[in-house]
Amino acid sequence: MLTSTAEVEPMRPTTALPVNGGLTPYQGIWDYATAAHLLRRAMFGPTHEQIKEAVSDGLQKTLDKLAKDQALPSPPVLYTDQIADPDIPKGQTWVTGKLNPQVQGLVQLKENSLYSWLMQLMFNEGVSLTEKMTLFWHNHFVVSEIFDPRYNYDYITTLRSNCMGNFKSLTEKITIDKSMLIYLNGNQNTNLAPNENFAREVMELFTLGKGALAGPGDYTTFTEQDVLAVAKALTGWTIAADRRNESFYPYARFDTRLHDKSTKQLSARFNNQQITNGEENEYKTVINLIFQKREAATFICRKLYNYFVYYKVDQTIESQIIDEMANLLIANNFEIKPVLKALLGSEHFYSIEALGCMIRPPYEFIFNTLKAMKFKPSADLEINYSLFVSIYRNNMGLQQVYFDIPSVAGWSPYYQEPGYHEIWINSVTYPLRVGFTGQAVNKQMRIRGGAGTTTFGLDLVEYVTSFTDPANISMLLSEIVAHLLPQNIYQNQIDFLKKALLGNLTEAQWATMWNNYKANPNNAQARTAVDSRLKPLFTTLLSMPEYFLS
Repeated sequence: MLTSTAEVEPMRPTTALPVNGGLTPYQGIWDYATAAHLLRRAMFGPTHEQIKEAVSDGLQKTLDKLAKDQALPSPPVLYTDQIADPDIPKGQTWVTGKLNPQVQGLVQLKENSLYSWLMQLMFNEGVSLTEKMTLFWHNHFVVSEIFDPRYNYDYITTLRSNCMGNFKSLTEKITIDKSMLIYLNGNQNTNLAPNENFAREVMELFTLGKGALAGPGDYTTFTEQDVLAVAKALTGWTIAADRRNESFYPYARFDTRLHDKSTKQLSARFNNQQITNGEENEYKTVINLIFQKREAATFICRKLYNYFVYYKVDQTIESQIIDEMANLLIANNFEIKPVLKALLGSEHFYSIEALGCMIRPPYEFIFNTLKAMKFKPSADLEINYSLFVSIYRNNMGLQQVYFDIPSVAGWSPYYQEPGYHEIWINSVTYPLRVGFTGQAVNKQMRIRGGAGTTTFGLDLVEYVTSFTDPANISMLLSEIVAHLLPQNIYQNQIDFLKKALLGNLTEAQWATMWNNYKANPNNAQARTAVDSRLKPLFTTLLSMPEYFLS
């Protein structure tokens, strides 16, 4: 197990990571530290038990677990009857029913239900890449400000169903997704007035990337001529709806009367190929042409690397990591899973410089705290949904919110030079992060619902019970730090944490206090005594800069 001493100085890379064996399968020591690194990057916060199980399973079995396809979860439901839906009772799903916008507050309630459901899925993810990859695709195929929660449920279900599947197939599906048609004006793209929004973004932001400007309207990977040609090829898609019949469920449909049937001429960047009229299947021709270009593979592999490993890519990383990932992606006909397993199982991924080199994005910060440290939701439907809505709203200040992405390019820390991940921490978000962990530690998360106000927080006593010998303060701190922090810390930091735990106690008195609780776990006074000493420890530890790292 990783020990917390000053023997190894924490490393903070300011340049790209060393290649360190590249995508060669990792052959080094598989222990708690390496297993924790994998699960921290692949999930929204692993528990101590999950890390120990990964150590026991070994790297390959753990990768197989992470990459295993998951069944779709049960859909979100109406969680309260304070706003009554005339057609759907409390506890039943609304995702295929009428919207009923004439009922004041009902659309907002369904949106809140969706948001809460997403937060619950993150919290209950298990050892799986599914939720992390669903968020990846949401930040990639961005939609925002879609005011029909049914559309957003269908959109996010498409992402989740294909999150480790085929990139090309997912691009086809998202091209005619209802939320995407609205967000990038695809439903307004007609033969009389071609709208270039989606045509531009499908190449610039979704598949090929915008290369260096090679000439007027020539972005190396595509040109303005290609944007117009692709826009014309995608004309005719609308959303079928019937305002006179609220039971009619809207769907994307193709209207041949609105489709441009001309032959579309692409530029030399696409080898001067032409797109002939293909009616409702013409969008597939477009995607096929795009995915014939190698840039489609290198572009997405670079984004996966940024997401899971590090933000900085130099020429060495590009040629020895990204290009090899792209080769693997192409060899597997754009299946994402083999590339993910190769990257997360590589020598490069486990280089010492990679541990703790990334600032945790808000969702990882929030759920690492809640999941890792025994946060217990409510068994009451209304209170539990309200609780996770509150967690969703809390993230607004932290500047990462599902379905509220600031631009089609995604959240800026994933792409904005030169700060990248450092943008997550600023004068607004830092005190909010510390405030959140402080509330969680001190059980000050309050939710109104049901019979009144319910208070939530971390079960610190149960959390430390999972470690080897909590009575031994040095061993306890070593194991806590190994679980919650990605790198070794200095001895003076260990001493500071020890002082926070002990207060005016001696180590022997702490051992007596713990052993008294262990012998009487149902004794409220004994439990409260232990909890009172754990609170200042975790208030201190969770505000340390190292806790912000992954």
